[in-house]
Amino acid sequence: MISPELIEQRKSELDDFYAEAISVLVEFVGQMGINPAPQVLIHAADYLPLLSTALKNVELDGDDEKIWLHARVAYFVGEYFAQRYQGSWYVNEDEGSVFYGRYVVGRFSAWNDMALMVDPFEVGRSYIGSPVPRNLQALVDSVDAELKDRSTRGESHRAS
Repeated sequence: MISPELIEQRKSELDDFYAEAISVLVEFVGQMGINPAPQVLIHAADYLPLLSTALKNVELDGDDEKIWLHARVAYFVGEYFAQRYQGSWYVNEDEGSVFYGRYVVGRFSAWNDMALMVDPFEVGRSYIGSPVPRNLQALVDSVDAELKDRSTRGESHRAS
């Protein structure tokens, strides 16, 4: 069980987490040969097909490579959904949620349900766990469809 102290620690570190995430994301997009890389922070949707293509055949030979790609895909997915539905990163404090204590993206102003959320790190885990050729576009589209479906059904949590 995640302690209240850990929740408070993660909340106090949220600004630093986000600053690092966007810095790493911009660097990552540039490393993939996609320019102008900083524009991913305002036009993530335009970068999704480009990243999907760039990453499609990337082989992950060890745990370090998996961890490296997992974080970067999660940062991108989080930024994508934050932009798409006018949401934000935050620490989930809902003890009944499977995402309790995690950094998630939600509080989407595009919907009335402020409890609707995405765990970008779960999406990233799913992505790196899939075989080559991977399809980031299809995975994000699937999460998006499920998110929209949950919003219309009034279900608040995303279990990717």
